[in-house]
Amino acid sequence: MTHRSVRPAAAAFAAMVAFLFVGCLSSAPPAPPVRWFDPSSVASGPRLAVPLKLRVEAPPHLGREFALRTGVREYAFDGEHQWIATPAELVAAALQGAVAFPSYASEELLVRIERFELDVTAAPRAVVVLRLFAGRPLGADEVRFEAPAADRSPAALAAAMAAALGEATARTRAALQPQ
Repeated sequence: MTHRSVRPAAAAFAAMVAFLFVGCLSSAPPAPPVRWFDPSSVASGPRLAVPLKLRVEAPPHLGREFALRTGVREYAFDGEHQWIATPAELVAAALQGAVAFPSYASEELLVRIERFELDVTAAPRAVVVLRLFAGRPLGADEVRFEAPAADRSPAALAAAMAAALGEATARTRAALQPQ
C-alpha cells in the first residue's frame, strides 16, 4: 500500500466510526414492547350441536393489530397493542367453544366478520358485527354487539372486546338453534 492509498482509507474509516458514534448518542428512547391481549371468553354450559361445518372469514385489513375507528370513515391500526390471534381465529375459537360443528357435515355455516374494532369516536366501545350465511334458515343473518369500555386504556378496550365477543357468540348460538 502506498502512502496515497492509506489516507483515503483512513479517512473513510474515521467517518464510519464517527457515524456509528453519533448513532449511539441518539436521544430517542427504545420502542416499547408490543402488548398482547386475549379477548377470548370462556364458554359456559353444554355446547349446542348443529349439523354445519364452520368457516370464518375476515377482511384483509383485520389482523392482530388493534383496529381503532377514529372517525366515520377513518381507521387507525395500533401496532403496539395486538390480539393474541387474528379476529377470524378468535371468532372461530369462540364459536367452537359454544357450538359443536362436526367436520363431516355437508352444509356450511359461513361467518363473515364485518366489524371487529375499537370505536373511539365518542365514548370508547368494542364493536363486533358478524354476518351469518347458511343453506338453511337461521334465527338471524346478522349478529351485532357493542360493549362500552371503562376508559381508553388498552386493558379496558380489550375487556370490552372480550364482552362484545362473548355476547356475539351467545347471539350466534341463539341464531343457530332450530326455529
